[in-house]
Amino acid sequence: WFAYSAGPQPLTNLIDYGVTDRTGKVTPRDRFEAPYASMMHDFMVTQNYVLFPILPLSMDMSRAMKGLPPIAWEPGKGSFVGVMKRNASVDTIRWFEMDPNYMFHPMNAWEDGNTIHCELMQYDVAPLFPMADGSRPQHAEAFLTRWTIDMDAPSNVVKREKLDDLYSEFPRLDERFTGLPYRHGWYVANVGHRNPLIFNSIAHIDHLTGKRAVMSVGPGDSVGEPIFVPRGATAPEGDGHLIVLAHRAATNRSELLILNAQDIAGKPEAVLKLPRRVPAGFHGNWVAA
Repeated sequence: WFAYSAGPQPLTNLIDYGVTDRTGKVTPRDRFEAPYASMMHDFMVTQNYVLFPILPLSMDMSRAMKGLPPIAWEPGKGSFVGVMKRNASVDTIRWFEMDPNYMFHPMNAWEDGNTIHCELMQYDVAPLFPMADGSRPQHAEAFLTRWTIDMDAPSNVVKREKLDDLYSEFPRLDERFTGLPYRHGWYVANVGHRNPLIFNSIAHIDHLTGKRAVMSVGPGDSVGEPIFVPRGATAPEGDGHLIVLAHRAATNRSELLILNAQDIAGKPEAVLKLPRRVPAGFHGNWVAA
């Protein structure tokens, strides 16, 4: 786990990295300086590495004291990814660079030999936040993108590849494969409209074939983050159910959709009609009984 803006002062470039064992004991907890103070919403973990994305949604207390935004899009600072072995010291972090971008949510990260791949929702401009001078940035949309980091390369450059053309967010996977090579991912998307906070579709991508399936709801309806539930403990990757909360605008009520994770556009396996609207949220999870 990590904590950004660590230390006694607010809005610092200090980051803590820690590990908590299964008994709840924090084993190591280390602190290091990032290239600058960044709102680091999430990070990535693979089987052997941990990755810290420092992206130019900067934090600046002196700016805030002048009446300007404490958190703002400042692309001139550049984008960095710090990479280190999970059991190493923070003194060994290697910083890779790329053009300015932002991400809130990764789908997964994994290793192929000495190459690290990260699939995530990348914005060219951070949404929801102002520029450093208080003005509003251009409209921002996220797309499923792969970052590739070659640990054997002489240069510290992150290669990027756009994987999908749907405006999307909230990626999930079969969490039994977190940090490992995997095939299937699911996420919310927008088809036919550009509302940055309301999504009308669920998408499934097969990273092996590159094929994508989409399930869209009706006009005015919206869906929340999809959650994968394996069919059983020994089921193959991606064999199971996808649980999705859908808001039905016409009745102002919600439904819990249970979809076949491998056929999300097909007939739902079940629809639980709820007596009222469930307010829109960000994340959920599945816990077996």
